[in-house]
Amino acid sequence: MATEFSVQLQTASLAATTNSCAPPSPVGLEARRWIAHAKLLRDRMGARLNRMAIEHTDFTVISNDCWGQALYEELGLPSRTPLFGSGMHAECFLRFLSDIPGYLAMPLRFISVSRHGSVNRLRTRRGVWPMAALGDGVEIHFIHYKSEEESRSAWEQGCRKVNLDRLAVKFTVDKDGASPKHLTIFDQLPFERKLLLSAHPHPEIGCAVHVPEYILNGAMMFRRSLRHFDCGHWLNTGEIRRTTLRVLVNKAIYARGV
Repeated sequence: MATEFSVQLQTASLAATTNSCAPPSPVGLEARRWIAHAKLLRDRMGARLNRMAIEHTDFTVISNDCWGQALYEELGLPSRTPLFGSGMHAECFLRFLSDIPGYLAMPLRFISVSRHGSVNRLRTRRGVWPMAALGDGVEIHFIHYKSEEESRSAWEQGCRKVNLDRLAVKFTVDKDGASPKHLTIFDQLPFERKLLLSAHPHPEIGCAVHVPEYILNGAMMFRRSLRHFDCGHWLNTGEIRRTTLRVLVNKAIYARGV
């Protein structure tokens, strides 16, 4: 089973294919400037389109990966989640969702060994990141933080900002130990705003959204998911709408990559 953690910890390294001694082409530099400008305009247009649809911005997104962080950052909204720059395995995430207020009140204790063998093997290969547990062993992986102090500070700040009256929970499957059993459990959770993203269709699950361009990276998945459901309407009402004018415009805005 592939993991979000393996994707987040990979560093891209591109080898130079041109002579480094040759001066850059003015035409090439100008083209790159235009491309960068076009991407900036696209990002601003997409953020404005999707932010305008949101009626209340004091919501808390609870996500098992960096999809929630990307939502706040892409739309330019203040974060109200303790899971900012962190993630959970499927089993731990569903246990956390079963009693969010209770787990938020529990002390955070840092650990050196995960209860998930795949995580321990990955940390051996890729290097360690801060890990902590709540209560009966619900693990939080602070994959975007370098120290326990930094991780604890981010967690505690996020806990203070959580709005339990306007929760939106998102579960991305097909990774991190998720199984068909976990999909069923998530579907039965009593949240008004509930979203399941998957590389495969799940017509039997009302909150499921099929993302054919599925990718393990949660942050990159945010833009790709906007092509397939109306995020603003979901945050406002909890209803999953897969074909709206906003979705069609997002398909055009984010037609090329992420």
